[in-house]
Amino acid sequence: MHRLRARWLLLAVGLLALLAGCAKDAPQDTLKPSGTYAKDIDRLQKPVFALAIIVAAFVFALIVYAVMRFRERPGDSDDDLPPQMHGNTRLEIGWTILPAIVLAGLSIVTLPVIFQLADEPDEALLVNVYGQKYWWGYEYPGAEDEGGEENAGYGVEQTISTANELHIPVGVDVYLTLRSNDVIHSFWAPKLNGKRDVVPGRTHHWKLKADEPGVFSGQCAEFCGTSHAFMRLKVVAHDQASWDEWVEAMQAPVEQPTSGLAAEGYELFQQKGCAGCHQVDGQWEEVVDTNPAAPNLTKLFARDCFAGCIYDLNDRNELEAWLRDPQRKAGSLMVIGELTEDEIDRLYAYLETLK
Repeated sequence: MHRLRARWLLLAVGLLALLAGCAKDAPQDTLKPSGTYAKDIDRLQKPVFALAIIVAAFVFALIVYAVMRFRERPGDSDDDLPPQMHGNTRLEIGWTILPAIVLAGLSIVTLPVIFQLADEPDEALLVNVYGQKYWWGYEYPGAEDEGGEENAGYGVEQTISTANELHIPVGVDVYLTLRSNDVIHSFWAPKLNGKRDVVPGRTHHWKLKADEPGVFSGQCAEFCGTSHAFMRLKVVAHDQASWDEWVEAMQAPVEQPTSGLAAEGYELFQQKGCAGCHQVDGQWEEVVDTNPAAPNLTKLFARDCFAGCIYDLNDRNELEAWLRDPQRKAGSLMVIGELTEDEIDRLYAYLETLK
């Protein structure tokens, strides 16, 4: 009786685990691709999965047959053993050759996709990606930078540096150059492509291409420390008009505040050591080399999220709570002394001008 209950309990737990992976509108559903390369993977994985089901069904059927055919029956003596078989040459040759044929067939359809995903496109928007505990940084080389001439065709004349949100135009190949500043990370935007590991000391490349405008969620897919689960990312795919507006806004200079709380916050930004880690183009550009790299804040309020894309930048309370205690995200490398509420108001007023 206890064994029967245990079996039903295990079955219930298994079903609950299966249901936990089901969602109607999952933001990171690999089975609903929205990009060219994700669709290539999807077209490959579906027939492979179907073949795996057929093979599994065949194997399970053989197991059930063997269990039923050779089970112990009433009246059998405990000393009776079924006929013992020691090898079957035909069977052994068969179950060696058949899997080899299946795997060879899978290789024929898989290898072209692998090479296609690894090929560098002839024309692409170039983006440098930096992984770090626990956020992603993005740099679009401008026409004046080495290798950035190609980006001029997409309106990027000056270098654009941002974090957490990767913005791309629809229908354009985006060629990512990925590096890690600390440990192994893995870049994953499942609706646009598969995973790409990012290993310290190495340079990796990956491609994205969105077929329609939208916002696509992603995350680091390699355990990298305490807040690995909070190292998220967002890919924003723009139509042409929206892309042109975003590029223009990102390349527009940020005006330094000259009066009021914002001007006081500007001075406080340096006094509290923020400028030693965070760069603001045209205002605070000399960060300390020995400090850990921090997100470029030049166009901070052009983003919707911060701190690994887990907090809403449109909610003032979220940013103020972050200034009070950056360790609300465990393992954060941001170190800041205790701030008064008045100082937080001044810093917020300055940061709000960065848009």
